[in-house]
Amino acid sequence: MRWSWVGLWVVVLACAEAPRPVPKKTRWPVDEVAFTVRTVDPTGQPVPGVALVVRRADQGSLISRSGTSDAAGTVRLRVMPGWYVLQAEAPGFVRTLEMDARIAPGSEARLELTLKRAVPFAGHVVDLEGRPVAGARLQLTLSGDEDSALSTESDADGRFRIDSVPAGTVKLLAEKDEWSPTRLELATPQPELTVVMGGLGSLRVQVRGPDGKLSSAAWIFPEDEEQFFELFPEKRSDATVFQKLRAGRYRVSGRYAPASGDCLWTQGIEVQVLPGQQAEATVSFEGVQDVGPWRGVAVDARGKALAPGVVKAWLENGSLDDVGMHGRCDVRPGPDGSFALPHVFKAPVSLEWTATHPSMGMLADGPLPAGTGEPVMFRSGIGLLKGRVLRPDGQAQAHFKIRSYSEEDPRGEYEHNVPSSHTYQWVIEAEGFAPALVRAEGRAHEILTVPDVVLDVGRAVHGRVVAEDGKTGVPGQEVELVEVFDLETRWMRRPHKATTDADGHFRFDHVAGRRQFLRVDVKGQGTVLRGLESDEVSVQLRLVPAAQLEGSVTVGARVPLAGVNLELRCEGGFKVDARTDAVGHYSVSVPANRPCFMHAQASLLNVRPRPRPPRVSFSPRLINLAPASQHRLDFEPRQGPAHLRVTVKASREFVTAFILPGDVPWPGSPEALDELLRAGFEPEPWQNAWESEDGESGIVPSFLSGARFDFRRLPLGRYTLFIREEENGLDELLRIPVDLARAGVHAVDSKRPAREGGRLYTR
Repeated sequence: MRWSWVGLWVVVLACAEAPRPVPKKTRWPVDEVAFTVRTVDPTGQPVPGVALVVRRADQGSLISRSGTSDAAGTVRLRVMPGWYVLQAEAPGFVRTLEMDARIAPGSEARLELTLKRAVPFAGHVVDLEGRPVAGARLQLTLSGDEDSALSTESDADGRFRIDSVPAGTVKLLAEKDEWSPTRLELATPQPELTVVMGGLGSLRVQVRGPDGKLSSAAWIFPEDEEQFFELFPEKRSDATVFQKLRAGRYRVSGRYAPASGDCLWTQGIEVQVLPGQQAEATVSFEGVQDVGPWRGVAVDARGKALAPGVVKAWLENGSLDDVGMHGRCDVRPGPDGSFALPHVFKAPVSLEWTATHPSMGMLADGPLPAGTGEPVMFRSGIGLLKGRVLRPDGQAQAHFKIRSYSEEDPRGEYEHNVPSSHTYQWVIEAEGFAPALVRAEGRAHEILTVPDVVLDVGRAVHGRVVAEDGKTGVPGQEVELVEVFDLETRWMRRPHKATTDADGHFRFDHVAGRRQFLRVDVKGQGTVLRGLESDEVSVQLRLVPAAQLEGSVTVGARVPLAGVNLELRCEGGFKVDARTDAVGHYSVSVPANRPCFMHAQASLLNVRPRPRPPRVSFSPRLINLAPASQHRLDFEPRQGPAHLRVTVKASREFVTAFILPGDVPWPGSPEALDELLRAGFEPEPWQNAWESEDGESGIVPSFLSGARFDFRRLPLGRYTLFIREEENGLDELLRIPVDLARAGVHAVDSKRPAREGGRLYTR
């Protein structure tokens, strides 16, 4: 594979000089150094008795030192060189966090911490009658520092006190089980604050139909709570009553089902529930006119009737539980496609036709007619490619895999979804046969049939893995048989594997008659990548010895960074991982005679209490080393004043983004795209974990997270942003030039590549 973008690589190489040979291994000093911290008040006077904790912030461990300041306000410690977070606490002062203390090896390090004086913050919690409330949980968050919180609990007399509170604006939350929460925003100091809490409230809901008759079909949803569990209300003859509600605003949804049962009308209103009181709400459909039936004939793009199936009609955009009037009808068309929506309060805004078997949905295309029986054309949001898998004798192959998913069909039939119009490619596997590669042109909104796949048994390929001398067999090593289009991307479909015997021999059966690759990676020893031509049956794979690379990751060329994860991405799909130790040193074996990019990502300690230390960002480094050579590569985080924030209207599950310096052209092939992916600057690590105010944590799935990507600390200049969408082995790419001519945040908002005219790359 040739490197063809001269301009690009000049820019990238300018960011990283080539590693130099290492005559012998060296390491950073490991001796502890003296670290002196002086604590003073705002006037510069020393503060004795300060409890100081010093934690490592640059590695995933709980390495820490602690001490107490003496009469001169001084704490003397001995620590390893590195990046530290300091926490200082003293009576009468605000807890202080220093997030960025960097200690270099060698001479003594000194730091002065200025502590702010705390202000009084105390009071008592009472109920609506003025009686004390014991056991209320109070949490104070500071203005501009939402991640840090101070907390306490009211005593038996309802009294509380919170220390370490600074002067300024704060938010106070008071909670207790079986009570409504109280939220206050106020200014400190507060030497005597009264916090009033009320009990739980209730809500009585009446739902009246168009004829004025009462119904019990009501649901509620709190507007102020992120987590809400289903309530089981009390059903009375004249109303529905929801008990034990926390005070706040609720969305109340009432439902009315006309007699036929094919349609459902809903109406939503908002209601305020007060502490300890019962709120009243009436959801009324009185005066709403039934203007049905609304008639039509369901047809496809060719005018053919759609039946059997179900026509779903929405009478208003949005959810049935939203505020305002909404409705939905589900009816089955007749054999000629005719249907009637029996009860509607207005003409539908959208229609969907769903087949009963197989499950497939189609949307009404274009403006809807008047509803007096006109044809309504439905088109599928996606198309289908349908095919069959046959054995060599023409009989159906009932068991097979398509895109690594097992299928079972006695007729050997399968389907492939077509979201947009272009060429699709997939692999069909069946036991005892060679994997079949299928390529077909798909068109959105259409169902097309592809030629039958007739399986064949393929060929046997014999081989041997030998050492650098070309003679000695390498036993017990895994050999991968990789499709050309799988070489870099590593789809879900794993490559076929074989293990060498005592003399280095291996064998693959049922090999397809097309060009593929054989790949071997003997960790720490060597690699080999060899093309297997369509007619080859015997090969010898000679290992290329790995190169050795070591170095240190530092800040300011002196302060070591521990816990930095290093990943080398090399041409041919080879990947190697390493991690810096406590003194910022790393050592790794690198595949030789092939270009590799080293990507680094700092793994910072989750320091509590929050906030966390600032992250550091790295630019990839290009290396290409000779076999059995030794080199050293020291590098540092990048420094720059620009921040690029990219937001894509899509799920993060399938969309990614990367940038490269300079004006980078469109890649001319999938292989060229792979080169860009290896070289590209990656966004900040995605934080899929959340932590609540009370310390509970959880994970946010990628499909629930918006596609936002942040590139921080970028030097000023021109860059090229690429947004990539992956689907079934296809890459859709969007290219956006970006000029970071000034410091600060630069924002790019985009749709998915498929919606913005992106280019398609079929592997």
